[in-house]
Amino acid sequence: MKENPEIVITYFQPDAKKNGGAYVTTISTAKKIDEYERVLVMTDGTAIPIDEIISIEGQVFETMCEG
Repeated sequence: MKENPEIVITYFQPDAKKNGGAYVTTISTAKKIDEYERVLVMTDGTAIPIDEIISIEGQVFETMCEG
């Protein structure tokens, strides 16, 4: 895939100071998957823990399902 399509990722972000956290949705393009650290690194620098990802959506997935 030559282009880097935007994807929408929803993930759980634990609160660093207390129990709980919040669900966060971000729109960006993926830069790389760091298998050692188990994070998805986005082009904007956001590192999303793979185990906390709830959903990934984007036009690229719709295109893959067609045909």
